[in-house]
Amino acid sequence: MFFRRAVVVVTIAVIAASFQVPAEAGRYTPRPGVTYNSPVGSPAQKDKIYDKILRSIRSTPRRHDIRIMSWNIQSRAAVRSLLRAQRRGVRVRVLMSRSNAAAIDNTSWARLRRGLKNGNANRRESRHSWARTCSSSCRGRSGAAHAKYFLFSRSGRARQVVIHGSANLTEASTNNQWNDVLTTVNREARYRFFVSVFHQMAKDRPVPSPYTALNQGRDRFFFFPGPDRDPVMALLNKVRCRGAANTKSHRTRLLIAPDVLREERGMRLGRKVWRLWQNGCDVRIGYTVMGVTVGRMLRRPGQRGRGVPMRHLVQDLNGDGMFDRYFHLKAMSIKGHVGLDRSNWVTLNGSSNWSSRAYRSDENLGVHWRKGMTRRYERHLDYWFSWPGFAQNDRARMSASMSQAAIDEGRMVDGLLFGTGPINGVDPYANVDMD
Repeated sequence: MFFRRAVVVVTIAVIAASFQVPAEAGRYTPRPGVTYNSPVGSPAQKDKIYDKILRSIRSTPRRHDIRIMSWNIQSRAAVRSLLRAQRRGVRVRVLMSRSNAAAIDNTSWARLRRGLKNGNANRRESRHSWARTCSSSCRGRSGAAHAKYFLFSRSGRARQVVIHGSANLTEASTNNQWNDVLTTVNREARYRFFVSVFHQMAKDRPVPSPYTALNQGRDRFFFFPGPDRDPVMALLNKVRCRGAANTKSHRTRLLIAPDVLREERGMRLGRKVWRLWQNGCDVRIGYTVMGVTVGRMLRRPGQRGRGVPMRHLVQDLNGDGMFDRYFHLKAMSIKGHVGLDRSNWVTLNGSSNWSSRAYRSDENLGVHWRKGMTRRYERHLDYWFSWPGFAQNDRARMSASMSQAAIDEGRMVDGLLFGTGPINGVDPYANVDMD
Protein backbone atom coordinates (compact mmCIF):
# COMPACT_ATOMS: atom_id res chain seq x y z
CA MET A 1 0.00 0.00 0.00
CA PHE A 2 2.80 2.36 0.91
CA PHE A 3 4.59 1.50 -2.35
CA ARG A 4 1.50 2.39 -4.41
CA ARG A 5 1.06 5.70 -2.59
CA ALA A 6 4.73 6.53 -3.16
CA VAL A 7 4.38 5.79 -6.87
CA VAL A 8 1.31 8.04 -7.06
CA VAL A 9 3.09 10.88 -5.21
CA VAL A 10 6.17 10.59 -7.44
CA THR A 11 4.02 10.48 -10.58
CA ILE A 12 2.10 13.59 -9.56
CA ALA A 13 5.38 15.37 -8.77
CA VAL A 14 6.81 14.46 -12.19
CA ILE A 15 3.66 15.69 -13.96
CA ALA A 16 3.70 18.94 -11.98
CA ALA A 17 7.37 19.48 -12.77
CA SER A 18 6.75 18.91 -16.47
CA PHE A 19 4.24 21.78 -16.47
CA GLN A 20 6.22 24.13 -14.26
CA VAL A 21 8.01 26.14 -16.97
CA PRO A 22 4.97 26.78 -19.20
CA ALA A 23 2.92 27.78 -16.16
CA GLU A 24 5.65 30.20 -15.04
CA ALA A 25 5.90 31.63 -18.54
CA GLY A 26 2.20 32.51 -18.59
CA ARG A 27 1.64 34.16 -15.21
CA TYR A 28 2.06 37.76 -16.37
CA THR A 29 0.49 39.61 -19.29
CA PRO A 30 1.87 43.09 -20.10
CA ARG A 31 -0.83 45.74 -20.03
CA PRO A 32 -1.04 48.30 -22.84
CA GLY A 33 -0.55 51.98 -22.12
CA VAL A 34 2.05 54.38 -20.74
CA THR A 35 4.42 53.40 -17.91
CA TYR A 36 6.67 55.79 -15.98
CA ASN A 37 9.30 55.18 -13.33
CA SER A 38 10.74 57.45 -10.67
CA PRO A 39 14.21 56.97 -9.12
CA VAL A 40 13.07 58.84 -6.00
CA GLY A 41 10.08 56.60 -5.33
CA SER A 42 9.59 53.26 -3.61
CA PRO A 43 11.35 50.17 -5.03
CA ALA A 44 8.17 49.40 -6.96
CA GLN A 45 8.09 52.91 -8.45
CA LYS A 46 11.77 52.78 -9.36
CA ASP A 47 11.38 49.41 -11.07
CA LYS A 48 8.05 50.04 -12.78
CA ILE A 49 9.43 49.92 -16.34
CA TYR A 50 12.27 47.54 -15.57
CA ASP A 51 9.90 45.11 -13.88
CA LYS A 52 7.48 45.26 -16.79
CA ILE A 53 10.21 44.29 -19.24
CA LEU A 54 11.60 41.52 -17.00
CA ARG A 55 8.17 40.02 -16.35
CA SER A 56 7.40 40.14 -20.07
CA ILE A 57 10.63 38.23 -20.73
CA ARG A 58 9.77 35.66 -18.08
CA SER A 59 6.26 35.25 -19.50
CA THR A 60 7.32 34.51 -23.07
CA PRO A 61 6.57 30.81 -23.76
CA ARG A 62 8.64 28.35 -25.78
CA ARG A 63 8.62 28.54 -29.56
CA HIS A 64 8.11 32.31 -29.35
CA ASP A 65 10.47 35.24 -29.92
CA ILE A 66 12.04 38.04 -27.91
CA ARG A 67 13.77 40.85 -29.80
CA ILE A 68 15.44 43.68 -27.88
CA MET A 69 17.21 46.81 -29.07
CA SER A 70 18.75 48.79 -26.22
CA TRP A 71 21.54 51.36 -26.47
CA ASN A 72 22.99 49.81 -23.32
CA ILE A 73 22.37 46.55 -21.46
CA GLN A 74 23.74 46.30 -17.94
CA SER A 75 21.51 44.16 -15.78
CA ARG A 76 22.31 40.83 -14.18
CA ALA A 77 18.62 40.10 -13.60
CA ALA A 78 17.78 40.76 -17.26
CA VAL A 79 20.61 38.53 -18.45
CA ARG A 80 19.46 35.71 -16.18
CA SER A 81 15.89 36.05 -17.44
CA LEU A 82 16.96 36.07 -21.09
CA LEU A 83 19.16 33.01 -20.68
CA ARG A 84 16.36 31.16 -18.89
CA ALA A 85 14.00 32.12 -21.71
CA GLN A 86 16.38 30.58 -24.23
CA ARG A 87 16.63 27.40 -22.16
CA ARG A 88 12.85 26.96 -22.19
CA GLY A 89 12.79 27.24 -25.99
CA VAL A 90 12.41 30.98 -26.69
CA ARG A 91 14.42 32.50 -29.52
CA VAL A 92 16.22 35.51 -28.01
CA ARG A 93 17.88 38.14 -30.19
CA VAL A 94 19.43 41.29 -28.74
CA LEU A 95 21.14 44.37 -30.19
CA MET A 96 23.24 47.00 -28.42
CA SER A 97 25.62 49.85 -29.20
CA ARG A 98 29.18 48.55 -29.56
CA SER A 99 30.50 51.44 -27.49
CA ASN A 100 28.85 49.93 -24.42
CA ALA A 101 30.59 46.61 -25.00
CA ALA A 102 34.04 47.98 -25.82
CA ALA A 103 34.47 51.20 -23.87
CA ILE A 104 33.27 49.90 -20.49
CA ASP A 105 33.69 46.69 -18.51
CA ASN A 106 30.24 45.34 -19.31
CA THR A 107 30.20 41.93 -17.65
CA SER A 108 26.42 41.59 -18.07
CA TRP A 109 26.72 41.88 -21.84
CA ALA A 110 29.67 39.47 -22.01
CA ARG A 111 27.72 36.87 -20.04
CA LEU A 112 24.63 37.29 -22.22
CA ARG A 113 26.57 36.97 -25.46
CA ARG A 114 28.48 33.92 -24.29
CA GLY A 115 25.42 32.27 -22.74
CA LEU A 116 23.20 32.68 -25.81
CA LYS A 117 25.93 31.32 -28.08
CA ASN A 118 26.45 28.26 -25.87
CA GLY A 119 22.70 27.74 -25.62
CA ASN A 120 22.41 27.27 -29.40
CA ALA A 121 23.93 23.79 -29.18
CA ASN A 122 21.62 21.10 -30.61
CA ARG A 123 19.19 23.71 -31.99
CA ARG A 124 18.46 24.24 -35.65
CA GLU A 125 20.03 27.39 -37.04
CA SER A 126 16.72 29.14 -37.65
CA ARG A 127 16.07 29.03 -33.89
CA HIS A 128 19.50 30.31 -32.85
CA SER A 129 19.66 33.13 -30.33
CA TRP A 130 22.32 35.83 -30.36
CA ALA A 131 23.53 39.13 -28.91
CA ARG A 132 25.12 41.55 -31.38
CA THR A 133 26.43 45.11 -31.47
CA CYS A 134 26.46 47.92 -34.03
CA SER A 135 29.58 50.03 -34.54
CA SER A 136 27.63 53.25 -35.17
CA SER A 137 23.97 53.47 -36.17
CA CYS A 138 23.04 50.00 -37.38
CA ARG A 139 21.18 51.27 -40.45
CA GLY A 140 23.13 54.47 -41.14
CA ARG A 141 26.72 55.58 -41.64
CA SER A 142 27.39 57.48 -38.40
CA GLY A 143 25.72 58.28 -35.09
CA ALA A 144 24.87 55.50 -32.65
CA ALA A 145 22.53 52.59 -32.10
CA HIS A 146 20.43 54.58 -29.65
CA ALA A 147 16.93 53.07 -30.11
CA LYS A 148 15.11 51.43 -27.19
CA TYR A 149 12.37 48.92 -27.94
CA PHE A 150 11.35 45.46 -26.74
CA LEU A 151 9.36 43.05 -28.90
CA PHE A 152 7.61 39.85 -27.83
CA SER A 153 5.72 37.61 -30.25
CA ARG A 154 3.84 36.50 -27.16
CA SER A 155 3.99 37.29 -23.47
CA GLY A 156 1.39 35.80 -21.18
CA ARG A 157 -1.94 36.11 -22.99
CA ALA A 158 -0.82 39.04 -25.17
CA ARG A 159 0.61 38.67 -28.64
CA GLN A 160 2.63 41.06 -30.77
CA VAL A 161 3.83 43.10 -27.80
CA VAL A 162 5.73 46.33 -28.53
CA ILE A 163 7.32 48.32 -25.69
CA HIS A 164 9.21 51.45 -26.77
CA GLY A 165 10.34 54.69 -25.21
CA SER A 166 13.31 56.22 -23.38
CA ALA A 167 14.38 53.35 -21.10
CA ASN A 168 17.44 51.16 -21.66
CA LEU A 169 17.74 47.72 -20.12
CA THR A 170 20.02 48.90 -17.33
CA GLU A 171 19.88 49.25 -13.59
CA ALA A 172 20.74 52.94 -14.04
CA SER A 173 17.42 53.38 -15.83
CA THR A 174 15.70 52.64 -12.51
CA ASN A 175 18.08 54.16 -9.94
CA ASN A 176 19.31 57.28 -11.73
CA GLN A 177 16.79 58.21 -14.42
CA TRP A 178 13.19 59.21 -14.99
CA ASN A 179 11.93 57.24 -18.02
CA ASP A 180 8.79 56.38 -19.96
CA VAL A 181 7.62 53.58 -22.25
CA LEU A 182 4.49 52.94 -24.28
CA THR A 183 3.20 49.37 -24.53
CA THR A 184 0.86 48.08 -27.25
CA VAL A 185 -0.40 44.55 -27.73
CA ASN A 186 -2.19 42.59 -30.44
CA ARG A 187 -1.40 45.18 -33.16
CA GLU A 188 0.00 43.09 -35.99
CA ALA A 189 0.99 45.88 -38.42
CA ARG A 190 2.75 47.82 -35.65
CA TYR A 191 4.59 44.76 -34.41
CA ARG A 192 5.70 43.79 -37.92
CA PHE A 193 6.91 47.34 -38.55
CA PHE A 194 9.20 47.22 -35.51
CA VAL A 195 10.35 43.67 -36.38
CA SER A 196 11.22 44.73 -39.94
CA VAL A 197 13.42 47.57 -38.63
CA PHE A 198 15.02 45.18 -36.14
CA HIS A 199 15.94 42.82 -39.00
CA GLN A 200 17.59 45.73 -40.81
CA MET A 201 19.50 46.75 -37.70
CA ALA A 202 20.71 43.20 -37.09
CA LYS A 203 22.67 43.30 -40.37
CA ASP A 204 24.67 46.35 -39.19
CA ARG A 205 25.05 47.93 -42.60
CA PRO A 206 23.58 51.06 -44.19
CA VAL A 207 20.20 50.75 -45.90
CA PRO A 208 19.12 52.92 -48.85
CA SER A 209 16.25 54.59 -46.95
CA PRO A 210 16.87 54.44 -43.17
CA TYR A 211 14.11 56.98 -42.47
CA THR A 212 10.85 55.04 -42.31
CA ALA A 213 7.41 55.67 -40.87
CA LEU A 214 4.17 53.86 -40.07
CA ASN A 215 0.94 55.86 -40.09
CA GLN A 216 -1.87 54.23 -38.14
CA GLY A 217 -4.39 57.04 -37.87
CA ARG A 218 -3.96 58.53 -34.41
CA ASP A 219 -0.58 56.80 -33.93
CA ARG A 220 2.48 57.44 -36.06
CA PHE A 221 5.86 55.77 -35.62
CA PHE A 222 9.17 56.90 -37.08
CA PHE A 223 12.67 55.48 -37.26
CA PHE A 224 15.76 57.59 -37.99
CA PRO A 225 18.35 58.30 -39.36
CA GLY A 226 16.94 61.14 -41.52
CA PRO A 227 18.51 63.18 -42.91
CA ASP A 228 15.98 65.39 -44.70
CA ARG A 229 12.78 64.99 -42.71
CA ASP A 230 12.30 65.81 -39.05
CA PRO A 231 8.97 64.64 -37.58
CA VAL A 232 9.52 66.82 -34.50
CA MET A 233 9.80 69.97 -36.59
CA ALA A 234 6.87 68.81 -38.73
CA LEU A 235 4.75 68.56 -35.57
CA LEU A 236 5.87 71.95 -34.22
CA ASN A 237 5.04 73.51 -37.59
CA LYS A 238 1.40 72.46 -37.10
CA VAL A 239 1.08 74.38 -33.81
CA ARG A 240 -0.96 77.60 -33.72
CA CYS A 241 -0.61 79.56 -30.51
CA ARG A 242 -4.00 81.32 -30.37
CA GLY A 243 -7.57 80.11 -30.50
CA ALA A 244 -7.23 76.89 -28.49
CA ALA A 245 -10.64 75.64 -27.43
CA ASN A 246 -9.45 73.19 -24.73
CA THR A 247 -7.32 75.51 -22.56
CA LYS A 248 -8.52 78.18 -20.15
CA SER A 249 -6.19 80.77 -21.63
CA HIS A 250 -7.09 79.81 -25.21
CA ARG A 251 -3.35 79.53 -25.80
CA THR A 252 -1.85 76.26 -27.03
CA ARG A 253 0.22 74.64 -24.27
CA LEU A 254 3.48 72.75 -24.86
CA LEU A 255 5.41 70.85 -22.18
CA ILE A 256 8.76 69.78 -23.60
CA ALA A 257 11.20 67.31 -22.02
CA PRO A 258 13.84 66.53 -24.70
CA ASP A 259 16.58 65.40 -22.25
CA VAL A 260 19.31 66.72 -24.60
CA LEU A 261 18.90 69.94 -26.59
CA ARG A 262 22.05 70.98 -28.43
CA GLU A 263 23.98 71.14 -31.70
CA GLU A 264 22.58 72.43 -34.99
CA ARG A 265 19.33 70.44 -34.85
CA GLY A 266 18.77 71.46 -31.24
CA MET A 267 19.22 75.07 -32.29
CA ARG A 268 16.70 74.72 -35.14
CA LEU A 269 14.08 73.14 -32.89
CA GLY A 270 14.90 75.58 -30.10
CA ARG A 271 14.40 78.59 -32.36
CA LYS A 272 11.03 77.21 -33.40
CA VAL A 273 10.01 76.79 -29.76
CA TRP A 274 11.23 80.33 -28.94
CA ARG A 275 9.07 81.73 -31.75
CA LEU A 276 6.05 79.77 -30.52
CA TRP A 277 6.57 81.19 -27.02
CA GLN A 278 6.88 84.72 -28.34
CA ASN A 279 3.77 84.22 -30.53
CA GLY A 280 1.70 83.44 -27.46
CA CYS A 281 1.97 79.70 -26.81
CA ASP A 282 2.34 78.59 -23.19
CA VAL A 283 5.66 76.72 -23.17
CA ARG A 284 7.80 75.05 -20.51
CA ILE A 285 11.02 73.16 -21.15
CA GLY A 286 12.59 70.69 -18.73
CA TYR A 287 16.02 69.40 -19.75
CA THR A 288 19.13 67.57 -18.64
CA VAL A 289 21.72 68.68 -21.21
CA MET A 290 21.59 71.95 -23.15
CA GLY A 291 24.24 73.51 -25.35
CA VAL A 292 25.04 76.96 -24.02
CA THR A 293 24.37 78.65 -27.36
CA VAL A 294 20.92 77.03 -27.48
CA GLY A 295 20.31 78.09 -23.89
CA ARG A 296 21.28 81.69 -24.61
CA MET A 297 18.92 81.78 -27.56
CA LEU A 298 15.99 80.35 -25.57
CA ARG A 299 16.57 82.83 -22.73
CA ARG A 300 16.70 85.79 -25.10
CA PRO A 301 13.86 88.24 -24.36
CA GLY A 302 11.36 89.13 -27.07
CA GLN A 303 7.94 90.68 -27.36
CA ARG A 304 6.81 88.84 -24.21
CA GLY A 305 9.66 90.46 -22.31
CA ARG A 306 11.54 87.29 -21.41
CA GLY A 307 12.74 84.02 -22.80
CA VAL A 308 11.16 80.56 -22.64
CA PRO A 309 10.56 79.26 -19.06
CA MET A 310 12.96 76.38 -18.40
CA ARG A 311 13.92 74.01 -15.59
CA HIS A 312 17.10 71.96 -15.20
CA LEU A 313 15.89 68.47 -14.18
CA VAL A 314 18.97 67.08 -12.43
CA GLN A 315 20.03 66.19 -8.89
CA ASP A 316 23.43 66.20 -7.22
CA LEU A 317 22.75 64.04 -4.19
CA ASN A 318 26.07 64.28 -2.33
CA GLY A 319 27.28 67.74 -3.34
CA ASP A 320 30.31 66.45 -5.26
CA GLY A 321 29.45 68.54 -8.32
CA MET A 322 28.32 65.58 -10.42
CA PHE A 323 24.69 64.96 -11.36
CA ASP A 324 23.40 61.64 -10.01
CA ARG A 325 19.74 61.63 -11.07
CA TYR A 326 18.31 63.17 -14.19
CA PHE A 327 15.31 63.29 -16.48
CA HIS A 328 15.83 60.86 -19.36
CA LEU A 329 12.44 61.19 -21.11
CA LYS A 330 12.43 62.50 -24.67
CA ALA A 331 8.80 63.58 -24.60
CA MET A 332 6.45 66.44 -25.39
CA SER A 333 2.76 67.07 -24.77
CA ILE A 334 0.73 69.58 -26.79
CA LYS A 335 -2.79 70.71 -25.93
CA GLY A 336 -4.66 73.21 -28.04
CA HIS A 337 -4.69 74.49 -31.62
CA VAL A 338 -2.73 72.00 -33.72
CA GLY A 339 -3.41 71.82 -37.44
CA LEU A 340 -7.06 72.48 -38.22
CA ASP A 341 -8.29 71.25 -34.83
CA ARG A 342 -8.54 73.86 -32.06
CA SER A 343 -9.02 71.14 -29.41
CA ASN A 344 -6.17 68.80 -30.21
CA TRP A 345 -4.19 66.58 -27.87
CA VAL A 346 -0.79 65.29 -29.07
CA THR A 347 2.04 63.38 -27.39
CA LEU A 348 5.56 62.72 -28.61
CA ASN A 349 7.68 59.98 -27.04
CA GLY A 350 10.60 57.72 -27.91
CA SER A 351 14.39 57.50 -27.76
CA SER A 352 15.42 60.59 -29.71
CA ASN A 353 17.02 63.63 -28.12
CA TRP A 354 16.83 67.05 -29.77
CA SER A 355 20.35 66.97 -31.20
CA SER A 356 22.12 66.53 -34.52
CA ARG A 357 23.70 63.30 -33.33
CA ALA A 358 20.25 61.86 -32.65
CA TYR A 359 19.22 62.51 -36.22
CA ARG A 360 22.22 60.53 -37.49
CA SER A 361 21.45 57.65 -35.12
CA ASP A 362 19.03 54.75 -34.96
CA GLU A 363 16.12 56.20 -33.00
CA ASN A 364 12.47 55.27 -32.45
CA LEU A 365 9.86 58.00 -32.19
CA GLY A 366 6.09 57.98 -31.70
CA VAL A 367 3.55 60.77 -32.25
CA HIS A 368 0.13 60.02 -30.74
CA TRP A 369 -2.99 62.12 -31.31
CA ARG A 370 -4.81 60.83 -28.22
CA LYS A 371 -6.53 62.82 -25.49
CA GLY A 372 -6.11 60.30 -22.68
CA MET A 373 -2.42 59.74 -23.36
CA THR A 374 -1.67 63.44 -23.68
CA ARG A 375 -3.45 64.16 -20.40
CA ARG A 376 -1.27 61.56 -18.68
CA TYR A 377 1.93 63.05 -20.08
CA GLU A 378 0.79 66.57 -19.25
CA ARG A 379 0.09 65.65 -15.61
CA HIS A 380 3.39 63.77 -15.37
CA LEU A 381 5.49 66.58 -16.83
CA ASP A 382 3.65 69.26 -14.83
CA TYR A 383 4.37 67.40 -11.60
CA TRP A 384 8.08 66.91 -12.20
CA PHE A 385 8.68 70.34 -13.74
CA SER A 386 7.41 71.80 -10.45
CA TRP A 387 8.98 69.22 -8.11
CA PRO A 388 11.10 71.00 -5.47
CA GLY A 389 13.77 68.30 -5.55
CA PHE A 390 15.17 69.76 -8.75
CA ALA A 391 17.29 72.75 -7.77
CA GLN A 392 17.15 75.65 -10.18
CA ASN A 393 20.28 76.33 -12.20
CA ASP A 394 22.92 77.92 -10.03
CA ARG A 395 24.17 80.78 -12.17
CA ALA A 396 26.97 81.42 -9.67
CA ARG A 397 28.69 78.30 -10.98
CA MET A 398 29.31 80.03 -14.30
CA SER A 399 33.04 80.20 -14.86
CA ALA A 400 34.43 83.48 -16.14
CA SER A 401 37.57 81.66 -17.23
CA MET A 402 35.84 79.64 -19.95
CA SER A 403 37.12 80.47 -23.40
CA GLN A 404 34.79 81.90 -26.03
CA ALA A 405 35.83 79.04 -28.35
CA ALA A 406 34.54 76.48 -25.85
CA ILE A 407 31.27 78.38 -25.57
CA ASP A 408 30.84 78.67 -29.34
CA GLU A 409 31.52 74.97 -29.84
CA GLY A 410 28.59 74.19 -27.55
CA ARG A 411 30.74 72.22 -25.12
CA MET A 412 29.27 74.10 -22.18
CA VAL A 413 25.96 73.41 -20.55
CA ASP A 414 24.63 76.27 -18.43
CA GLY A 415 28.19 77.42 -17.96
CA LEU A 416 29.48 73.97 -16.99
CA LEU A 417 32.01 72.49 -19.39
CA PHE A 418 31.33 68.85 -20.15
CA GLY A 419 33.08 66.09 -22.03
CA THR A 420 36.53 67.58 -22.60
CA GLY A 421 37.36 69.75 -19.61
CA PRO A 422 35.59 69.75 -16.24
CA ILE A 423 35.42 72.86 -14.11
CA ASN A 424 37.63 72.76 -11.01
CA GLY A 425 38.40 69.11 -11.74
CA VAL A 426 34.73 68.04 -11.67
CA ASP A 427 32.65 67.11 -14.70
CA PRO A 428 28.99 67.51 -13.62
CA TYR A 429 27.88 65.22 -16.45
CA ALA A 430 30.27 62.36 -15.67
CA ASN A 431 27.34 60.11 -14.67
CA VAL A 432 24.96 61.28 -17.42
CA ASP A 433 24.32 59.70 -20.83
CA MET A 434 25.07 62.66 -23.07
CA ASP A 435 23.04 61.37 -26.05
